[in-house]
Amino acid sequence: MTQCVKLLLTLLCGFMLAACTTNTAIREDFDKSFKAYNRMLRWQEVEQAGMRYMEPEQRDAFMTVAEQLKKRKVTITDYRILTTECLPEAGSGDVSTEFDYFILPSNRIKTLTYRQKWVYREIGGEKGWRVKSPLPAFE
Repeated sequence: MTQCVKLLLTLLCGFMLAACTTNTAIREDFDKSFKAYNRMLRWQEVEQAGMRYMEPEQRDAFMTVAEQLKKRKVTITDYRILTTECLPEAGSGDVSTEFDYFILPSNRIKTLTYRQKWVYREIGGEKGWRVKSPLPAFE
């Protein structure tokens, strides 16, 4: 009887440890994804950010806005991550980012807040984080 209890406790501990490890890995992947996405936006790699991190269903609209930003000569000079929330159990995350930018020929720096909704899902056999929120209006 005691060996049966020991076995059950060992299995229970193993399952709990596996669940914690999976959630930690998902959180770390979220952290890497939203940082890389925002870094790409900052360095004018908007198209690449869209291809890598945007939900496939919203990618065409994202690319249209990215093209407009390039034509309007919007330049992002800096960004700050204000808040993050990762809910691995729900497969969702939220990021609030602040961007500093200017639009030529003006040299006046403007600031806007970009709230990003993220989802964790499998696309083409690969699990990863994808942003659902469209680019904000850089005006």
